[in-house]
Amino acid sequence: MNTTYPEHRYSGGAMLVTLCSPILMAACAVEKIDAILADRGVTDCSSSTGDSSGGSETSTSTSTGTSTGASSSAESTTSGGGTSGTSSGSESTGPSEPVCGDGVVEGDETCDDGNATPGDGCQECARDSIIFITSEVYQGFALGGLYGADQRCQSLAAKAGLQRFLTFKAWLSTPSMSVADRLLHSRGRYVLVNGLVVAQDWEALTSGTIETTITVDEKSQTQDTRAWTGTLASGEPAAGSEFCEDWDDDSGLLKFGGTGLSVNTDAAWSFFENGPCDSEFRLYCVEQ
Repeated sequence: MNTTYPEHRYSGGAMLVTLCSPILMAACAVEKIDAILADRGVTDCSSSTGDSSGGSETSTSTSTGTSTGASSSAESTTSGGGTSGTSSGSESTGPSEPVCGDGVVEGDETCDDGNATPGDGCQECARDSIIFITSEVYQGFALGGLYGADQRCQSLAAKAGLQRFLTFKAWLSTPSMSVADRLLHSRGRYVLVNGLVVAQDWEALTSGTIETTITVDEKSQTQDTRAWTGTLASGEPAAGSEFCEDWDDDSGLLKFGGTGLSVNTDAAWSFFENGPCDSEFRLYCVEQ
């Protein structure tokens, strides 16, 4: 069917509007298109597509411009005021390191008495560590391994009323686990229960020579006998030692384990010779 649609002319706005589709004609009847077209100045229906596109482009342009402007404004504020930039630069420095001597225990410090006075129990912000020889003796093959030996040290320290008794560990190695790996390398002094200094720090303790013999037990009694160690004075496993089958096996009954002499201050304090694993010797226990 061939349909012809009329043209509408408005003299007031001097605008010509051509209606070119059945849909638009229906809209005219419902929405009073005459008044709307007169107010908005629409010339023809082909322009509606262009206006829509143009409006979209205008909106996009405006939105982009506003966003860019806001971003630039924020950047300008940050740069000028230094708020964001300064904050970022400040935070990048990371947490401050603990200061030894400020009287505050923090980080890896175990004490901080606010002074550098020697011999007061706090050295290089590390407290003195007690070292003792056990009052009890044990067979090398029946220690219960490294864990069992540590438990024996902790039990004796607890019974003697020593503080931090749960931190004590045995000066004892196996082929796969050395004393140097098991124990804390303290910057503080190693002392006997009676206060006598054995070594000024870990390096001195493992240097091959100590200041005082480790012949005092957890109860401050003298015990000048041998101790199971399996360890050289450097803290490393003693080469050639059988370690009584890791200090925890009946099969080690006829084997040998490394021992140290508590009456010595040279390297023999830690390793003197191997002894039969069924022998009864003591342990050295060190506070961590």
